[in-house]
Amino acid sequence: MPINNYGIWVAKPVKATAERAAQDAHSPHIHLFYDDGTGGNYDNSKRASINVKSISEISTLVFWLVQDFRHPITDKLRELDMGFNQVTSQGGGIALDYIRGNLVDFSKGRILPHDRPASNDDIIDFIMPELSAAINRGATIYLFGEPYSDMEGIHDIHMNQGSQGNFSRYNGVWQDGGIVIYFPDENRFSAIFLAFASQAVHTDEQTGNALSGSQNFAQLLGYSDDQSDVTISDELPVAIIAALVNPKGSEGDSNYKGKPELVYLLNRTDRGISLEGWSLINKNEDTHILSGDIWLAPGEICSITMSEVPLSNKGGLISLLDKDGNKVDGVTYTKKQAREDGKLILFR
Repeated sequence: MPINNYGIWVAKPVKATAERAAQDAHSPHIHLFYDDGTGGNYDNSKRASINVKSISEISTLVFWLVQDFRHPITDKLRELDMGFNQVTSQGGGIALDYIRGNLVDFSKGRILPHDRPASNDDIIDFIMPELSAAINRGATIYLFGEPYSDMEGIHDIHMNQGSQGNFSRYNGVWQDGGIVIYFPDENRFSAIFLAFASQAVHTDEQTGNALSGSQNFAQLLGYSDDQSDVTISDELPVAIIAALVNPKGSEGDSNYKGKPELVYLLNRTDRGISLEGWSLINKNEDTHILSGDIWLAPGEICSITMSEVPLSNKGGLISLLDKDGNKVDGVTYTKKQAREDGKLILFR
C-alpha cells in the first residue's frame, strides 16, 4: 500500500552528518537534524534520515540538485506553519510527484556511488554542502516524506513510486519525498530530489507501479554499478516549447473572439510522428486527448487548443503523455510568468 501520513516537515536545519562506508556500508544515510520549535529526542531536535545507498541489486541513487528551484509549489510552501503538515496525495496541491509534477528534467539526473575517497565523486559530496549552506545561512527547510511513528523524525525522502519487488507495496502517486530549501538572504529556493536507480521512470496513473516495459533510471541514464559516472542520453522526441496560458480579453465572455489557451509542441526528430491518442494534462490532472489527425513532420511545430482543459493563471504545469501513458515531456510555470495578458511563455 502507499506510504502512510504523507506530509511536509517545516523546520530550521541545525546539523547534518553522513554515514560513510566505514560506518554503514549496507544501508547508509545522511542524517539531518532540525528544529521546528517543539524540541525532540536528538539534542532537542528531530531527525530526517536521507538514503544515499540502496539495498536493491542496483545500489546507487539518482539525484537532482536544483540550486534555483522555480515551481508553483514554492508559493504554497511559504504559507505553511513550522512543524509537520499532513498533505493529501493528489494533484493540484502541494504534494510532490516526480513524474506528474514536472519537478525536474529526468535526463539531467546524476548517478553516483555512495562513498568514494576523492572529492566530488560520490553522492555525499554533492548533498552535504547544500545542507551545510542551509544550516549556516539560517534557511528554512521543507522535508517531504513520511514521519516516523513516534513523530521524532521523517524518512522516505525520495521518490516513492516505480519500485519493484518487496518495495512495490509502498508505491503510490503524488507521495514522493524530497528536500526544498528556502534561503531568505537571497529570496531563493533550492531543491534536492532523490530516486533509486532501480525505480521506473514511467508508472501507472492510479497505483504508481511501474508500467510494463518502462526503463528504470539506470537504463535511462546509461549507468551500471561498475561505472564511475553516467552518460546522459536525450530522448525527447516531442517537446512542449511554449504555452499561451493567459490570452488577452475575457475568455469567459460568450462574445470573446481572441486566441484561446494554447500549447505549442515541436517534433525534435527526423521522422514524422502521429499524436493520435496522446494527451496533455494540467495541474489538476484534467486530460485533453489529442485529435487523431495530428501529424507532426520532422521539425514541425503545432499548437493545441486547450478549450476544455484550462491552464491556470496562478501557476501550473503541463504534461505530455504518449498513447501508452508514458510521460514524454513536462513543464511548469509560475504565477508571475502567467501574469501578463497575451504573453507567450517559452520553455525551450
